Amino acid sequence: MKDSIRFSTLRAEMARKRITIKQIAEKVGVNRDTMGGKLSGKRPLFLNEAFTINRAFFPDKDVIELFKELYEDDETKM
Repeated sequence: MKDSIRFSTLRAEMARKRITIKQIAEKVGVNRDTMGGKLSGKRPLFLNEAFTINRAFFPDKDVIELFKELYEDDETKM
């Protein structure tokens, strides 16, 4: 997973709606660099942050689909 784009579904939806990392960062309450690190997998993305992003920007999308890489990462640890 390290070589692929992290949160590819989320990134595609961001592009469709022209939503920037900065806009998401502001809504979550972190700076743009921190959010960039979270979306690239270099920093942890917390559940409450995923729900905030989902509700604020993509309420018509399933949170598990937007952040499926988190779920897939958990599956490989079992």
